[in-house]
Amino acid sequence: MKKQGNTIWVMAITLIFCVITAFGGIEKDIPLNEVPDVVLKAAQKAVPGIKLTEAEVETTPDGVIYELEGKLDGKEYEIKLSSDGKVLEIEEEDVDDDHEEDDED
Repeated sequence: MKKQGNTIWVMAITLIFCVITAFGGIEKDIPLNEVPDVVLKAAQKAVPGIKLTEAEVETTPDGVIYELEGKLDGKEYEIKLSSDGKVLEIEEEDVDDDHEEDDED
């Protein structure tokens, strides 16, 4: 009886792991030199002149997604692309080096 209970727990844990892996893609930081050229070129075309600084890769049920970050003209960009170089989303944010407020009265 104890052996059957252990088997059920192992099966339950395996099922939970499979569901998490399938639906909750895991993002992983990667060096820019590991990003496929087609993805790099598409990001640079989407935001001409961008200086790319970081990259992440995520495997989702829809495929592999790359998220590239970079800066241009005082703005930070996050560009999400498919593995074939299709731009999925571009987020733009102003860089504010003086965003700390002085709370002393």
